[in-house]
This record gives sequence, C-alpha cells and structure tokens, in this order.
Amino acid sequence: MPYPPLVQPSAELSDDEVRRYAHQLILAGHGAPGQRRLAAGRVLVIGADEIGAPLIAHLADSGVGFIGICDGSPLNPWDRCFGMPDTEPSDRASAWAAALRRTHPSVRTAVEGRFDVTSARDLVDGYDLVVCAGEDQARCQLADDVCAAAGVPLVWGSMEATGGRACVFWDRHGPGFRDLFPEPPAPYFRGMAGTLKVVGAWLAVTLATEVVKLLTGAGEPLVGRVVKYDAMAATCVTVPLRPDPRARRPAELTAAEPFFGLLSPAAAEAARESTVSAEELKDLLDRGEPVTLVDVREPDEYAFAHLPGSVLVPQGEFLRGDAADRLPRDRRTVLLCRAGIRSAEVLAVVKKSGHPDAVHLGGGILAWAERIDTAMPTY
Repeated sequence: MPYPPLVQPSAELSDDEVRRYAHQLILAGHGAPGQRRLAAGRVLVIGADEIGAPLIAHLADSGVGFIGICDGSPLNPWDRCFGMPDTEPSDRASAWAAALRRTHPSVRTAVEGRFDVTSARDLVDGYDLVVCAGEDQARCQLADDVCAAAGVPLVWGSMEATGGRACVFWDRHGPGFRDLFPEPPAPYFRGMAGTLKVVGAWLAVTLATEVVKLLTGAGEPLVGRVVKYDAMAATCVTVPLRPDPRARRPAELTAAEPFFGLLSPAAAEAARESTVSAEELKDLLDRGEPVTLVDVREPDEYAFAHLPGSVLVPQGEFLRGDAADRLPRDRRTVLLCRAGIRSAEVLAVVKKSGHPDAVHLGGGILAWAERIDTAMPTY
C-alpha cells in the first residue's frame, strides 16, 4: 500500500539541480514536488562497500539532499563505484563525502561515526530514514531496534553468493528485521564467502528506489514484503513477511557488538598466547623450521592467493570433521586464513585435539600481503 511522503518539499531547486534532474522533473507523478521532497530528504547509509557504495552514488544522482555515511573501514580499490571516489582519504565514509562534494555540489554530506550500541541512537536522530546494507545480522538488528524506537523506516539489503534480498522494516506499519531473523545473531564472524559484485549493484538500485518511494510517497514500498533475487537463475520474486511469534524486541539496546572480527570466547582464549605475526612467520620459514602451513579458507579463496607451501583444509573440516586429528604431530602447525578470524576459531579446535604448540597467523594473509609480499593479490 502507498504511504504518505516522509518529508515536506524544499522551497526551491537551484539552477544546477534543475539541469541535473531534468528527466525526473518532467516525469509524470513525480515532477517538481517529488524532486523537492528528495532535496529535503535526509538519509543515513550504514556501510559503503559492495552495496553501499553504488547506493550512495544513486542516491546523489536521484537528488537526495543530505546523505550521512557511516563506514570507518579503509578505502580499498574494489570499493570504488562508477570511478568514484578517486582520492585516498583514510576511510570509506570520508572518501565518498569528498567525492560527492566535487561531483554533486548540491548534495550535503556528513561523515558519521562508528555505529554501535553506544552511538546508534544519536546517529539515527535527525534522519528521515536509514539504509543498512550488509550481511552482519547483529548490526542490522541494532539498526532495526534504533529505527523502531525513532519511528523511522529501515531500508535493508543483503548479498548472498550470487543473489540477494531487500526489504523495508517500518515498525509502525509492518514486521521488522527480527521477524525475518528471529534467532539472535552469532556474536562473532564465522567466515567470508565470495560474492558476485554485480549483485551489490542490483541491490543498490533496489534500495535507492525504496528510498525515493518513501521520501516522495510514490508507489508501494517493500513494507511487509521481501524481494529475493537470484542472478544465476535470472529470477526475482517477492514474498510476504509476517510477524514471527519468536521475535522479541529488547526494551534496551543490547545487541552484540555489531561488527565483523569478534572471536568466540574459545577462539580468543586459544589465540591469546598462540598468535604469530607475519614477520615472525617469515623468520620461521627463513630459518627452515619444520612447520605445516594449513590454510583454512575455501578452495576458491585459496586458488586466488595463498602462501607457497601451504595446504588447504577448509574450516568446516575442522569444525565438523576430523581434520585436527590428521595433522602431523612431529612439527608445529601454523593456521592461516584471510584476516585471522577463521584461523583463530580453528586453532581452538586444534589445541583441544592435542596440538598445544599450534599457532595462527595474526591478521591472516592480508597482513602477509601488506608487510611481507606486497605483490600478493588481496580481496
């Protein structure tokens, strides 16, 4: 069903805005009133990577007047979208804000801080709606809680390997994120799967369209509905989302720390005294120490980049199989993964199986590529 527009129209459009958004200004049912509502809109975007980066570009190209960006991660070459940003500030949010100041002077931007339990309420305050783009369920759950308390819609999208899903959660009008995912999210990152980047672009367009509809009151937003896209099957279906009786919204914000990189207690304890740096590992190898390098990522990741001499044993074979029992006992085992998270989880299993001298590479092959072999490709 249609909903009233979230914002009142701005007073006037500048000459630059009239020229830039001419095609939308002559669109029946949108016109100047709709464009002025977009110009008055304030949107907070949480995450500026595969989905968030093209989303920010599309929001600016649509004429959204104020875009807050919340992503403190370093800017990587694969974070650029449509050639932007072309500078190298310290983080994604700053890079996108700087790029939009050059390319879209009528769009105001704000670089927001870390989105966590202590800051979430303040960050959402003053925005008409929030877009949370990412697969981190704890962060999305926290965003849903905060948006429900503030009475603003949450536009959500998440990538899978070759597909994705999108929905609008608006507490006063329909089910929320907790109805889609009633079980509490794991408080730590269990791994990283590959994704088809064009799926992120598809989701970005879908989410940007929902933002436009909500700000202007046009069409029927995805409230109470989930759209599912399968790129390989070339299918797109919309299914209803109904309240789940297991879903409970906490009276206070108590979500787990909503960021990747947190370890389970067992992994944190195992890694406490059994982590080697990239430099220490290089020294071990240079001295010819007898070690077994075990890479616990997935086969496609291993094929993309790996340390010479390492053997591939995916994490699942340790967590759900007997891989730990098959490790040689006449030499030290060094576990590797992309960033040191999966290897720490496997380390806990390996130590428990009777390999007390096993260690893992802190920072994973990303640290190795940064400090030892700068020619190694990263992802």
